[in-house]
Amino acid sequence: MNQLDLTGKTALVTGGNRGIGQEIALRLASLGAKVAICGRNEALLKETINEIKKTSPESFYQVVNIRSEQEQLNFFSNMKKHFKHLDICIPNAGEATLATASNTTLEDWNRDIETNLTGLFITSREALKIMMEQKSGNIIPIISKAGKVVFETRAAYCASKWGALGFTKAMALEAQKYNISVTAICPASVATDFQKGNPYGTDWMLNPSDVTDTVEYILSCSDQVKIEEILLETKYISKK
Repeated sequence: MNQLDLTGKTALVTGGNRGIGQEIALRLASLGAKVAICGRNEALLKETINEIKKTSPESFYQVVNIRSEQEQLNFFSNMKKHFKHLDICIPNAGEATLATASNTTLEDWNRDIETNLTGLFITSREALKIMMEQKSGNIIPIISKAGKVVFETRAAYCASKWGALGFTKAMALEAQKYNISVTAICPASVATDFQKGNPYGTDWMLNPSDVTDTVEYILSCSDQVKIEEILLETKYISKK
């Protein structure tokens, strides 16, 4: 496969200051795209954008809490001023509460739902509106294996991710009428700060680059190819 050339393309990545989102943003920039990233930690955003600008000097960051519709609308407004159009949108930001159903507080529930489902919804909706006018674009939500299977101690997280996958598939039906591709990526556990403190370590997990390679593969496919979702499994070896 020839190296993907994204020169002239633009991309928006939520949660682009760390982990999977950071890896994706850096890769897209290295392939020629101008990239807008957001997150809540300005120090990490600055570090990441400095790396991105080495290959994509027109890229920028903005501090955004994706649970806030107004903050996301401001981010998209700035993106349009900077880039004029949007070719690639990666809704990636996420939260995960570690709790069973009976031990999940309303605060836990709201945090996971508002970030993983409502936040993704706002990002995807605003990207979709722009791309519908263009009649082109790719929306690639980074969801989770937890959007397809359940885990006892991730009750709120699973609920949010199942909802996110359902919304993504509904959006895809509308998007395809406008030549917009929508593909959900559902990775199993990925070795990032998200997994800090995992009692089984992280050696057996996927690497962030595995998810980034998948994004690049999706973007390299011809317009004739339709991919609804990709489940990334890991060769798990039990350490119990």
